[in-house]
Formats: sequence, C-alpha cells, structure tokens
Amino acid sequence: MTETDGSTQLFGGVANVRAKTQNIHDTPRFYDGEENGVDDRITADNMDEARQQNMAYEYLCHLEEAKNWIEACIEEDLGPTMDIEEALRNGVILAKLGHYFAPEIVTKKRIYDPDLERFNVRGLHFKHTDNINYWMRAMASIGLPQIFFPTTPDLYDKKNMPKVIYCIHALSIWLSKLGKAPNIENLLGIAEFTEEDITEMRRALEDYGISIPAFNKIGGILEKEIGVDEAGKHAAVIVINEILQKEDPEVTLKALNNKKAYLNYIEIPNSVRYHEILFLAKLDKTETALEEGKTSEESDIYEFYLTHTEIQDIIDDINDIVRKEIAESKFRAAIAEINRCAMGDCAQTLLAALQVTASRLKNVNDLNYDLYLEFLKAAKLSKEGNLNVDEIQEVLELANEEMRKRRDLEGALKALHENFLASNIDGTFEALHHVAFKLPTLHKNAAPKYQVTYLDSSVA
Repeated sequence: MTETDGSTQLFGGVANVRAKTQNIHDTPRFYDGEENGVDDRITADNMDEARQQNMAYEYLCHLEEAKNWIEACIEEDLGPTMDIEEALRNGVILAKLGHYFAPEIVTKKRIYDPDLERFNVRGLHFKHTDNINYWMRAMASIGLPQIFFPTTPDLYDKKNMPKVIYCIHALSIWLSKLGKAPNIENLLGIAEFTEEDITEMRRALEDYGISIPAFNKIGGILEKEIGVDEAGKHAAVIVINEILQKEDPEVTLKALNNKKAYLNYIEIPNSVRYHEILFLAKLDKTETALEEGKTSEESDIYEFYLTHTEIQDIIDDINDIVRKEIAESKFRAAIAEINRCAMGDCAQTLLAALQVTASRLKNVNDLNYDLYLEFLKAAKLSKEGNLNVDEIQEVLELANEEMRKRRDLEGALKALHENFLASNIDGTFEALHHVAFKLPTLHKNAAPKYQVTYLDSSVA
C-alpha cells in the first residue's frame, strides 16, 4: 500500500514506527526449552485447535506420500496434493496402479475412461466404479489383507477418504515387501503446506466425522494378518546383529532391507546413523548382560542381541530425529531469509519469505506487505542481531492491527463523505460517531453545524 502525503496525520501515523516495535524485544515470554518459545497464555481451546491442526498436517503428509508413490509407479503427474482425494474418486488413477502391479487382472482395456474425456465433460459416472472394483481385485490377487480395503462409497462418494489413503499406504508396504514397487517416503516434518491448506484439511477431516487411521501401525498389522516366517525373521535379525560388528553402514543397510527381516521405513540417507546407533545399542545391551553375570551359553540370545522390535524402534526414532533436524534447518533458514529481506527494499520479496511454511508464522496478509516491510525494518534496526520468530510474529500482528485501523478509517471517511454529498445531516452526524475518528462527545442539535463545518474544511 503506497502512502500519500499527509498520511502520517490522517492515519494516526507510522512515522516513528520504532516506537511501535522497539518494545517487543523486552516483552516477557514463556519458553518451553526450545530456542524460540511460545506464549504462556495457552487455553484448552488453543491446545485442541493446535492438536487438530497437527493432525491435519500429518494427514496431508500421508496424502503427499501416497501421491508421490503412485506417481513413481505409474509415471504420471497427479497434480497438487490438495487435489489428490478428488482425483482418486473416478478410480482411473487406482486402476492404472492396479495395472502396474497386477496387469493380468487390470488390463488397459478394462480401465474405463482412461483419458478422463467423459469425466472432464460430465463428471462422475457409475461406470467409474468399475475402475475401483478392478483395483480392489488387483489388491486381493496379491494377498493384501481385506482389513485394509475401503468400500466403494468410501472412495466414489468420498465417505471416508482417509481409509483410502490408509489402504494405499498398506499396499505400498506390501508391494515393497514383494519386490514389486518402490518404498513409500516418510515426509512427516519435511513436507510443507500453507496454513490455509492445513486449516482447509482440518475442516474436511471434521466433516468426515471419523478417526484418522494409525498409519504408523500398518507394518505390525500386516505381519499379524498375513503371518510371518518367524524362523526366517529370527535368522534375519541375528544377521543384522552380527553384521554390526563389521562397521560398514552399507552392509548394515542391506541387512535391514532383507525382506525376511520385516522392517519398515528404511531410508537410505539415514544408513550411517542406523549403523552407528544400532551398534551402540547392541554394545550397551551386551555390556549390561555381562555386568549382570549372564553368559551367552546359558542365556537367551536376545539378552545380548537387539530384538526385532528394538531395531524397528531405533529406525523409527532416527527417522523422527532426522525429520526434525530437516524441519529445524528449514525453519532457521526461513527466519534468516526474513531478516535479510526486512533490510531490503522489496516488500513482495519479504512477503514471499513470510509465507514460507517452514517459518511457522501465522496471519500473514497478502495486502499488508508494504507495512510488514516498514515495521520489520524498524524493529530490526532497534535490535542487535536478527529478530526471532516470536518477535517477527509480534511485528506482523502490530502491522495487521495498524492496517485494520487504517481501513476502518478509510471506510469511515468514505461513509462521511457520501452522507455529506447527499446533504444527509443525520447521516453525517451518525458517520462522525465512528470510533476511528476519536472525536469528543457530539450533540444532535449541532448536527447542521457539523455539516457546514465539514463543507468549509472540504472547500479549504
């Protein structure tokens, strides 16, 4: 927003913006052990909303994981993550996925409306359910347990899309175990979405009125449902324990990926950490057993070796740590970029930096970018070093409030001017009562004089 001459007087002024922002550095705040704290004034409603937002974010991550995995399988671009639920409803994408892993069940000729020519003109047709049914037949043909299957209305009528995404995740893990598909990614803490997208998804989940499935328990459920070669699993776990002595992360990674080990979410970039932490965990377990006077000849081998559950828990913990590290790195980079842009001259560049999801900022208004630049620059000049996320958020709220007052005043001036031009004395009197003018007590019997006074000031 470009200011005109005289705007300082008209709008109450931002000439001394530092006066509005300099005190934010001295505001007492509650810290929960992290570098960037949160305000202590948290209500139960706030906590519940935060929990719902976090649940929506996690589900969006699972959506993107499913989308990326399907794209890798069928080699097609499926568009934005926010649109993938709707895109799945006609079953075309899923039928193509079925053709990918079970072409004898889902031939290309059996896929109804593969180019979406009918769908793009007329929308969903009952024959699109054929695609859904073929997809389910394909999953049944490879032995995926029925417990994971959604119903046709869950998908076609969008009754329970989380169950559909849950099924796709189970299918991905099962196909990976069979060597028929790549591993699905774990994007929790890595994928980025706008605050608006997360809020929209939160509302959509509320509309479903169902509990989100436990995606992290799919691996365990698959083992129980399909049965596990316990002897093969035991042997694979023993091999992992023994290979740790070789101090070769690549060899350890290969052992972890052994299908008979039934381990999930093995991420290649984390292989060195897997090896290091597994080695230390096994060493600690062995030393503890020896200190307790146990011997390998008389004790269960798992008194000395890591169990399957312990190995999977370590893998999951390392994945979580790495995701948090990546998220924290993006967060720090985003805050640093905002501080850099705040000292520049391009308000739109600053706005783009403020809107990066990794910054964790809220209530960024597209229309207020000029004021954000002015306020943030003033705040940064009043402090040594960079502004932290709490200080940036507080400046944004100050700027938003300032802009709200300006728009209120602009609206009040417009109403006043319209009533004056219409020679509406009563309307002019009422318009003068707007809180934005901050006028002293007005008297009804003086309304004609207010009209004349406004006329004189307008002429002048």
